[in-house]
Amino acid sequence: MALDFVAGCIGGCAGIIAGHPLDTLKVHIQSGRGSPLECTKALLRSGTIATAYRGVGAPLGGIAGLNAIVFGAYGHTRRALPNPDSISSHALAGGIAGLFQSTICAPVELVKTRQQLARAADPIPNGALGGARYVLRTGGFRALFRGLGVTMLRDSPAFAAYFAVYEAMTRNDKSAAKVFTAGGLAGAASWILVYPLDVVKSRMQGDIIGKYSSSWDCFVKSVRSDGLRCMGRGMVAVTVRAFISNGACFSAVVWTERAWQHCSSQTTLHTLVQAAAVIADTGQEKTERNFDL
Repeated sequence: MALDFVAGCIGGCAGIIAGHPLDTLKVHIQSGRGSPLECTKALLRSGTIATAYRGVGAPLGGIAGLNAIVFGAYGHTRRALPNPDSISSHALAGGIAGLFQSTICAPVELVKTRQQLARAADPIPNGALGGARYVLRTGGFRALFRGLGVTMLRDSPAFAAYFAVYEAMTRNDKSAAKVFTAGGLAGAASWILVYPLDVVKSRMQGDIIGKYSSSWDCFVKSVRSDGLRCMGRGMVAVTVRAFISNGACFSAVVWTERAWQHCSSQTTLHTLVQAAAVIADTGQEKTERNFDL
């Protein structure tokens, strides 16, 4: 369980750092601020990397708790199932992990989304804790968990597909190239599966004027004003981001697991050598004692 937690934290941080600029682009496109090309030009015009990484503090701030739930719940649930090595067990465990992690993911992503969409005159602070305090102060506890329902609907099937695809692709080969490719494709597949739900979530969480009363209301009003095609806006950006981010995430997870196992084996070997030395010394002392007698 401890290994699941540590590997998940390191992998999650690696994935966020690798993919956050494209996540910022995705949120701008989903919120109707222009076409992918227009949003890309607007972000590039700022001339600083800080704009692309605006709001990164919120997901990094919550990554420890988020990945503890994802990888901890996934590993524990899978091992508790009758046939833990089957693909269906990986999918079921992933779905349960996604459901639980939504409770942390929803407020983290709300703060991130508000910060990513903030204009120069907007008063929301940049930091994760500062952003969360601002949302609580201006909208209360319910405002921080706006979009929780649609986040749960998005994450449970997404993580089921995520872990099942990765396991199916790496079952007989865990080389570095295979792990990165499988992690990237698993992430891309999981996002494509639930992308319209993510669009609704982003619009709900970016709504600071109360335009949408519910997730369904958000979907209906969005389609009515922007057409059904708006549910696919930003999919290219998010697919590319998912491939890079999740490839980096799983690569970091596998590296951490191997490093952990190496350290554990070295510690075990050192302990065995010490034990053998003690036994040898004891045997030598007995031999010398018997000789003296």
